[in-house]
Amino acid sequence: MVARRMLLVVLVVLLAGASFSPSEAKPPASNGTALILYDSSGEYGWIGEIHARMLGNLLGHFPVGHKVRPIEKYRSGELDGYSATFYIGSVYDNPLPFAFARDVALSTKPICWFKYNIWQLAWGDPRFGARFGFTFNWLDYSGYDVIHYAGETFSKDQNDPELGVVWVLYPDICTEIATAARSTETEEEESIPYIVKGDNLWYFADLPFSYIGEEDRYLILCDVLHDILGIDHPETKNAIVRIEDVDTNTDPDALRQIADYLYSRGVPFAVSVIPAYRDPFGYYNLGVPEFNRLSWEPELVAALQYMVSKGGQIVLHGCTHQYDAIANPYNGVTGDDFEFYRVELDDDGFTTIYTGPVPKDSKNWVLRRIKAARAELKACGLKEVAWETPHYAASPLDYVIFGVKFPVTIQRVLYFDLPIPASAIKGTGFPYYFAGQFFPYPIYRDMYGQRVLPENLGNYEPDPLPGDRMWLVEDILRCAEKNAALRDTWASFYFHPFYDITKLQETVEGIQAMGFTFVPIPTQMP
Repeated sequence: MVARRMLLVVLVVLLAGASFSPSEAKPPASNGTALILYDSSGEYGWIGEIHARMLGNLLGHFPVGHKVRPIEKYRSGELDGYSATFYIGSVYDNPLPFAFARDVALSTKPICWFKYNIWQLAWGDPRFGARFGFTFNWLDYSGYDVIHYAGETFSKDQNDPELGVVWVLYPDICTEIATAARSTETEEEESIPYIVKGDNLWYFADLPFSYIGEEDRYLILCDVLHDILGIDHPETKNAIVRIEDVDTNTDPDALRQIADYLYSRGVPFAVSVIPAYRDPFGYYNLGVPEFNRLSWEPELVAALQYMVSKGGQIVLHGCTHQYDAIANPYNGVTGDDFEFYRVELDDDGFTTIYTGPVPKDSKNWVLRRIKAARAELKACGLKEVAWETPHYAASPLDYVIFGVKFPVTIQRVLYFDLPIPASAIKGTGFPYYFAGQFFPYPIYRDMYGQRVLPENLGNYEPDPLPGDRMWLVEDILRCAEKNAALRDTWASFYFHPFYDITKLQETVEGIQAMGFTFVPIPTQMP
């Protein structure tokens, strides 16, 4: 059974109306509070809000709080109350409040500007170039597909080719931090600035949260945030390997072989366990429905206990990793289907459509599934150290509960353009939007209150289902190498135990050769 993973692009889903209340990140220690402003007007105002929340999640890696507000609600002098300000210019020519433009010109605190509307300052104030050392020229649609930063090359998805072009006027006061480039017919490289910093102002030529991927320029933002905030972390290279989708059909001998190999390399590891197995339609059992529990498989339990003795840690991976007796969206079988979010297939049978929370979604329903899963682990003499959402997909309500019930999660996450619901989302509804996000380092508090460890390299997948991607050892290692250019970076991937163990060995040893150290999952995060 091959686990499918969400696309890291913005998707439209139908959710239902519910009461919402704002949520701001509040880490335990603080070096101040950052202000995140975004364009909220017009048909595409939701893009700015989602990107603002994704930026807020990244700030959860730092000892700094944050507040998210529409630029249209900016108040005079507001910049003075924050340690840094970010403006997400996602709506073309959205009129900036005069007070904001004036305060940017006067402020000496760090300001980070993304993409649109900087021309309203650069062209409207003759002092702009002399103050910041650069000026804005035009928007370029011709396509620069790579970004150079810190000696490494990152990609830029050409589904969104647009870049804001600036000229560095005074190199003594303006620095080019990253460069957008492309090859020409003569194999020479054309380039323009991608990130510049003049005085206290940082400018990014696009929206780095659009079309993000494992080797995307989004990673550059993740690293540059240290400099914008003036908060550094020790330069470390940690790694995590996770053995994925262990259910009642998993071969115990394969698990023992994996444990012996990882132990021989001094590699602690995680094991994602699904405590109960369901095949309600007998999809893999000649039409006969099947149900099984981990505690009914003593040889498998013994293999898991052996893994723990060799440095393995149990990650709870849902309860059944499927929802009810329906196809959600494939066949209703554990490991194939989604558990906490309703997903359907379009007419071609390949493309997944995220349609909203499952019908039973509620606080009590989620808590019952967590309780049942934990009870099954306990019956096997096992205890989890972390949580992983099946296929990484859940409703906002569910993620909040995961954040409360588990000290650590290891996953990618869906983030919606609305704040946290006060109750389950029911009924028919309004169109809302969401995006998937992953992290190259730990997030100590995301918008749901979760503590999130990275999974940023994907998984070995030589034989994908239609609509999914092939992802091989060389792909994982290439992404790890790009992450190695960041300062406090992680290399985190997962591996299904039914694949050839030599592919696990190649991946682990390749990551170690880059200077990464495999570490156990921390049982607590700040």
